[in-house]
Amino acid sequence: MSDTTETTEIEDRPDHPIGRVLFRCSYLIALAGGFLMVAIAAMVVVSVLGRWLISKPIFGDFEMVAMGTAIAVTLFLPYCHLKRGNVIVDLFMSWAPRRVQSFLDVIGSLILAAISGMLTWRMYLGGFDVHKFGDTTYILALPLWWAFPFMILAYALLTLNCIYTAVQDLVRTFR
Repeated sequence: MSDTTETTEIEDRPDHPIGRVLFRCSYLIALAGGFLMVAIAAMVVVSVLGRWLISKPIFGDFEMVAMGTAIAVTLFLPYCHLKRGNVIVDLFMSWAPRRVQSFLDVIGSLILAAISGMLTWRMYLGGFDVHKFGDTTYILALPLWWAFPFMILAYALLTLNCIYTAVQDLVRTFR
């Protein structure tokens, strides 16, 4: 890694204590999501090679891929938001002053906070029902509720990150 990359990486980290905690938590669960995606990719390679070479794929691999991918994708969301990695269409607002753009970022973060807060709540209720009724996958009979705690954690952290970035952008707007 070059010196410029390291400097940029350090400067991108929040300097507020709450931001540092959110950043660290988001980074760690994104890292876990990355490891999960690598494990899924390795399993797919082994399954495809097994099917091709000895006609023995990994039984139920597509169920594990579906569940693992759902978990991994949600684990990436909080870090992505803190790093401002969401897709932003600035075609109409690139001409606007920085304060206006920053205020619109506040609104966007608050809307995303509301959506992710709602998803956290609904995932909690859905996970509780799935656990209560004992729903499983069809082939491997894996309990479906296993995915929910990870996804609830990720959405809750995303909600906190959205609120944090909205406050930071609001401060920047009026500074």
